[in-house]
Amino acid sequence: MSEYTQWIYLLVLLALAAIIDRIITLPVLRRWAGRCLLVTGPVLLFYATSWIRGAQLESLPIIAFVTGIGLLSTQNIYCKVSKVKANHPLLRAPTMNLAPNLPEDPVMQQLLQLLHEEIGLPRHKTIRLQTSINFDLGCDGSEAKQLMEALEQEFALDLGDFDTYRYFNPPTFDVFLKRRAKSRGEKVPLTLGMLYLAIKTHSWDTQTLENLSSL
Repeated sequence: MSEYTQWIYLLVLLALAAIIDRIITLPVLRRWAGRCLLVTGPVLLFYATSWIRGAQLESLPIIAFVTGIGLLSTQNIYCKVSKVKANHPLLRAPTMNLAPNLPEDPVMQQLLQLLHEEIGLPRHKTIRLQTSINFDLGCDGSEAKQLMEALEQEFALDLGDFDTYRYFNPPTFDVFLKRRAKSRGEKVPLTLGMLYLAIKTHSWDTQTLENLSSL
């Protein structure tokens, strides 16, 4: 039986590590527990070597260290999952009109959530891929600037040749920027489908996106 003792202890320690990972869901608790385990591993390895060998727990320092890294690197994992489930517009606003052919993949869900937070999604209009952010949803000025910055950060989107004045007017108080925007001519619709395709490819190519959007 003694020859299997180490393996039994290893399985028990791994089970405890898995339990700790599951029961500690609050980010602040995962952060502190991770730091404690991260320090405990090396301390046990260098200052309690004889005790560890006597107890046949040679794997304890390594498991403690690895578990600590795991807790720190995933401290917000449960928070993000619960936030998406609670706040997603498809769940939070079941009366919202979404077109039947609207994609339901995580990218579209996250995009809808961001639009809902930044500019609001109306319940009286059907949201389609052809829905324009600027014309149909009335996004313009400083709100448009904030939206594009949020899209760039949230989805690691490379805006490439994106020209904000092609779609949006600048804030009303900035006369100089309004003159620059006016020189671009009539505004072009910026559709939900264009944003969706740009996010999927992680890049913005004006001609390609506008051509695909018009099909």
